[in-house]
Amino acid sequence: MKIYLSATDHIDKLTKIGIAISAEKNIDEFFELVLEEAIHYSNADAGSLYTVSDDKKFLDFQFVCTLSKNIRLGRADISRWPSVPLYEKNGNKNLKNFVSYVFHTKESTHIDDVYNQDIFDNSGTKKYDSANNYHSKSMVAIPLKNHENEVLGVIQLINSIDHHFEIVPFNKEHITMLTSLASQAAIALTNKKLIKGLENLLYQFIKVIASAIDKKSKFTGGHIARVANLTELITHKIQKDNKYFKNVRFSDVDIQEISMAGWMHDFGKITTPVYIMDKATKLETIFDRIELIKTRYELLKLILENEKISNKDNSSKKSIEKTLSQLEEDWVFLQKTNKEPEFLKKEDIDRIERIFQFNYEYRGKKYFLISENEKNNLSIQKGTLLNEEMEKMRDHVMVTHDMLSQLSFPVKFKNVPLYASSHHEKLNGKGYPFKLTEEKMPLQSRIIAVADIFESLTASDRPYKKGKTLSETLKILAHTARDNEIDKDILTLLLDSGLFLKYAKENLKPEQIDDVEIEKIKAIYG
Repeated sequence: MKIYLSATDHIDKLTKIGIAISAEKNIDEFFELVLEEAIHYSNADAGSLYTVSDDKKFLDFQFVCTLSKNIRLGRADISRWPSVPLYEKNGNKNLKNFVSYVFHTKESTHIDDVYNQDIFDNSGTKKYDSANNYHSKSMVAIPLKNHENEVLGVIQLINSIDHHFEIVPFNKEHITMLTSLASQAAIALTNKKLIKGLENLLYQFIKVIASAIDKKSKFTGGHIARVANLTELITHKIQKDNKYFKNVRFSDVDIQEISMAGWMHDFGKITTPVYIMDKATKLETIFDRIELIKTRYELLKLILENEKISNKDNSSKKSIEKTLSQLEEDWVFLQKTNKEPEFLKKEDIDRIERIFQFNYEYRGKKYFLISENEKNNLSIQKGTLLNEEMEKMRDHVMVTHDMLSQLSFPVKFKNVPLYASSHHEKLNGKGYPFKLTEEKMPLQSRIIAVADIFESLTASDRPYKKGKTLSETLKILAHTARDNEIDKDILTLLLDSGLFLKYAKENLKPEQIDDVEIEKIKAIYG
């Protein structure tokens, strides 16, 4: 049996309702709360809450409730219910439907008996009543208007019940108080839409900047997006199936925060020189300086051949021929070394030093093959970057942290700067920039770290290496897990859940997707 409240109690309850409506974060529960309070407040038996569609052409069902039938349907349950058109095919306002009529008039309207009125076409009501063994009689609809008098939705209530459980008309008190409730709901809904809009704008801005950073390099386009995608896959897997992390439960806000950090993890690369990011060979700067060496080689070769022709002394000719032969061999070696990203042997470094020391004097001028700077670059033992260039490359994570720390993130996203900037940290404390240890490195950062390594190893668009196969990549990850650099549990999740294969099918070349012996890989770090 319903309890009837005094005017003072109504006002007190209305105040509490307003607070609850404003505090509710889940939009589905928000709609449910608004409608339930409207039903309870007016002693109605049933009701529906509609919101205006994004294109402003329809009223979409958000929540439906009929107490006598024990019906409570949210957005997911009524997603296929037909929306109410706000306009007819000829473009005129649809005034035949009760809720669309209230939308256009922007005024609360009540009907004592829907079967005996001329405000709207009641054929739809009759059809619903017949199909559900129900009898609609009294009805009221209240527009949800924002501060600009724009209608955001409509609350429709059916059959107000009196003390004797008889259906009675909705009275002026109901309409006054329901209008106040609708006003509070409209303000709360406006705020939610504003906040959601700002969050969407922030996300769009983040993705645009991430895309611009990816496009900064002609080789690494898509890196940020792929890392963000894999980060989201891992996060959702942890959330959906907590057998991998039994004590971890991410909220929707947590998932948003991790995703945002994934998209922003390389923001600092906006300050990284392109020639470093795109350094495909050891001698590359704005251009590949192997071409300069080629010019010197061809000039030296021409000088030596001329010397050989003009020199009549056989021993001198043989010496020149030997120099020419050595020059040819050195030129072939330098071309290979320039493109060699793998570990350089000591004897190769010694040979580079010898080539640097070589010079040939001709007509009072000395000619050489490589300069000191070129020697230093060619002597890089692994990869294509000098130590100072590597440090500049590593700077991007600190720049990421500094840039993001200056932004006024909402409190719920306060950890984005830390998560985004710690993807090069290692659990053993040997990472950078903060040398975080296992105890201080959040799970969110660990997820992005694994995603970043996995993407980097498999990426086939890098100028200095080929993308590795799945089995090669996972073996490398297994060794890093064994050395306590990455989280073993995240790697196990990747393997056991099949996420590694899902990602591979969407992002890798067919020839990279080879057979993976999961148990053998797990044995490396198990």
